[in-house]
Amino acid sequence: MEAALVLFLVALLVAATTPALVAALSRGRVAAAARELAQEMARLRSEAIVSRRNAAMRLTWSQGRYVYAFFADGDGDGVRAEDIASGRDVLLGSPRDLTSRYEGVDFGLLDVPIPQVPPNPGTLPPSSDPVRFGRSDIITFTPHGTSSSGTLYVSDGTSAVAAVVLFGGTGRIRIWRFDRQRWIWTR
Repeated sequence: MEAALVLFLVALLVAATTPALVAALSRGRVAAAARELAQEMARLRSEAIVSRRNAAMRLTWSQGRYVYAFFADGDGDGVRAEDIASGRDVLLGSPRDLTSRYEGVDFGLLDVPIPQVPPNPGTLPPSSDPVRFGRSDIITFTPHGTSSSGTLYVSDGTSAVAAVVLFGGTGRIRIWRFDRQRWIWTR
């Protein structure tokens, strides 16, 4: 009888803590993916400065997900889609995606509208583009330390989202996390 009571209490405790544990693991994966993207951007900025040529991260939509790859300017006119297609701009490493590295995480937003990252006003609907760097989805870093300006949103789609914000004039990178409980962005 006592063993059955102990087993019941253990099962009750596990059932009560499992959703919180799953949510915490998901938040951790989203945060890790955002940190990795910020580190790759910082690395590309350094690469551009040291090599004295533009470097870029290009995001493309492929088979239902975003794939990203890094390129170096091969002809002195910046990293451009035409130069990538022709091979003039050199691929640095192999293309990557977030879903194969972080289970359940990809470029995206939550399943409900959320506020934009401060200081921007307004909301982001769930269908918004998670890659906000202009039409080309190429994030360029120059030998002067400047870059494209924009934001990458990384999410599990339901409970956790992070924004990797790149300030072009300075090349500064900030990571914001959306707190769904308090309905605010925090750094």
